Amino acid sequence: MKLNLRDIFYSSPAFAFAIPTFPVMIFLPALYTENFGLSVSKVGMFLFIAKLIDICTDPIVGWLNDRRILSRKILIILGSIISAISLSKLFLINKIPYDEYLLLWIGLLYFGWTLFQVPYLSVGYDLERRYFYRTKLSATREFFILMGLFSSLCIPIILDFDNAGLAAYLVKLTLFTGIIGIFLLCFFINDKPKVKKKISIKKSLTNILSHLRLKNFLGIWFVNSCANVLPMILFAFFITYVLDGSDYDRQKTLFFYFLFALLGVPFWTNLSKRTNKTKAWSISLITSSIFFIFVVFLEPGDLLLFTIISCLTGFCLGADLVLPPSIQADITDMHEQKYKEEISGILFSLVTVITKLSFAVGSLFVFGLLGVIGFEANTPTSQDSKYFIIFSYSILPVILKFFCFLLLKNFKSSESELIEVQKKIK
Repeated sequence: MKLNLRDIFYSSPAFAFAIPTFPVMIFLPALYTENFGLSVSKVGMFLFIAKLIDICTDPIVGWLNDRRILSRKILIILGSIISAISLSKLFLINKIPYDEYLLLWIGLLYFGWTLFQVPYLSVGYDLERRYFYRTKLSATREFFILMGLFSSLCIPIILDFDNAGLAAYLVKLTLFTGIIGIFLLCFFINDKPKVKKKISIKKSLTNILSHLRLKNFLGIWFVNSCANVLPMILFAFFITYVLDGSDYDRQKTLFFYFLFALLGVPFWTNLSKRTNKTKAWSISLITSSIFFIFVVFLEPGDLLLFTIISCLTGFCLGADLVLPPSIQADITDMHEQKYKEEISGILFSLVTVITKLSFAVGSLFVFGLLGVIGFEANTPTSQDSKYFIIFSYSILPVILKFFCFLLLKNFKSSESELIEVQKKIK
């Protein structure tokens, strides 16, 4: 997969925005409970409230993007500034002035990320209209995201930091690379001229609800996101309480998982060119399911076998990252042709809502049932808890992936259809 400068300049900010993912997910709760004295229940409540608000802001940002009151680059810059300030306020501090400090700045961080992400995806949609090259652009963007995640995993292996020091280092790296990435995007990537548009929310909502192909695709994306979220939430629990692994085993496994995801990106991109996007995605879903079902048979100490399975499923992850956004861009063209409205921001915001909603649903399912079973960390694990972790970590995601595979069999996406649609738009 050959890269061109345009795709690199467009994708470069994604590297910086991916780096803080693990610090926010993993280090932030520990930092505010262990270093700043907040209770676990308060931290959990603040994060839950912030995520609920975050889900609600996505369609609003999508609407602002499509109204073009401000240019998309201005929205991206504003989102970047809010994110940078929020990250600094969350991690580069010695104490917090009041308990609600966490709620304020994590809420603003989520808002900044949304204000960046929705117009950023919308710019990418307009940047490339051709069928395969749209997938190639998506692949380049996801490659930079994986590189950001990969970097945040490599640094703790190479350098000796405690959690607070590591988080601060990663935030500074994010700020430095973010400035470079936003500069490259804003100065070297063209955006459509800012033309204010009137958008009827009622009409757009009616059209979205009547667009069968869009609804089917969003349904598939949601189910597949749930299948990906469950192992992510339970990853640490599975290694610790089922395989008897250590923190080092977690880091090592994640390192290889994302390394093979990086290697998988060009493979799935080229396969989609030889077949089509839905066929390539279907192959990845069924292949990932076949590999992952073997996790059920692992026993304590089988960490090498688990790492091998993680490498194989990580390779398949490349398809999940690259192909759905490219298909969504094609469906956005189809929506414009069918309903005579260009609302790429709103449509891409629906995707971000679904991703966040799947994480909320997965978290509620996992932690809710673990609480009912009576699971407690750092205590002897009951057999019921182990069975639930194994089922939710491996069996349920495989069932969901296979269900997505069946749904995709009736979902059509071809280059010839897209060409005809785009001719009608013009």
